[in-house]
Amino acid sequence: MDKVSIVVPVYNVENCLSYCVDSLRQQTYKNIEIILVDDGSTDRSGEICDQYAEEDERIRVLHIENGGQSRARNIGVQATTSNWIMFLDSDDYYNLKAVEYLVALRDKYAVDLVVTSIVEVRTYQTELNTEDISLENSEKLDCYTGLVRMFYGNSVGTHPGGKLYKKEILLQYPYPEGMIYEDLAMAYEHIHDCPEIAVGYRSVYKYYRRMGSTVNSKYSERLLNFYKAMEWNRSYIERDYPNDKEMRRALNVRYVFNGLHVVHAMLSSEMYSDVNKIRKEYTRYFNDIIPNPNITGKNKVKYLLLLLSPRLYKKIRGKIG
Repeated sequence: MDKVSIVVPVYNVENCLSYCVDSLRQQTYKNIEIILVDDGSTDRSGEICDQYAEEDERIRVLHIENGGQSRARNIGVQATTSNWIMFLDSDDYYNLKAVEYLVALRDKYAVDLVVTSIVEVRTYQTELNTEDISLENSEKLDCYTGLVRMFYGNSVGTHPGGKLYKKEILLQYPYPEGMIYEDLAMAYEHIHDCPEIAVGYRSVYKYYRRMGSTVNSKYSERLLNFYKAMEWNRSYIERDYPNDKEMRRALNVRYVFNGLHVVHAMLSSEMYSDVNKIRKEYTRYFNDIIPNPNITGKNKVKYLLLLLSPRLYKKIRGKIG
């Protein structure tokens, strides 16, 4: 039974850290180490981490100066003592059979990267799920197919949660520090480094999102890191698939629909002139989106509404979902 390391960046989450850590301590797969990286927390998070370490010898705590989630992840990876690594954000949690499931997928398909989907939750479960997790409907994808699906957001995501990585991948391609959308910036390289990846269709990672957090978010210049991350992805494609129209089309789709996070924040901040600039640019991708069978009808409607009128889009986007 190989040891699996789970890296958890921790920053000011004293009220919900227990859900995260308890979901790891109770994993059915016991040969794990839990690396809690206290990223300069100013609340009691660091003390709580230390208390957990006293209670469970599998837990190690690193106290570092605040430098952001990417830096905390990278430092955590370097501190691990195993060849297999998972990530968990400190306000999220795992199904109790998550590690067992990911390792089983790795062994079934003999791959260096295992990917599963993430499910959003609005509340924390007081009793964590212990249901059996079958490997049925899982599959192995070649690198190319995995990258295309990643851009479409179809069964292969960019968030590091719900994945099992061979350590050397993360050491070769660490997360860029000092930026958000760092997972989008590096997911391509992580997948491209693997000839094949395993994909499981059970959602073992529970992503906690506060009600209304996306709708009410205001604009910050940090959101422009999204465009930086996308430019990195364009450079990857130019390097690896310079003449591949399907890969470029998938990238353009990601650019448009992930970019809606920036659009929504601008709309919440009444930045209509900036939204109009994005809207005009989005018209360039009409032929990549409307005839594209990989895009849902609902998303096509969203796209057309934004092109028609940002104000109308803002008014009714919540009803579309």
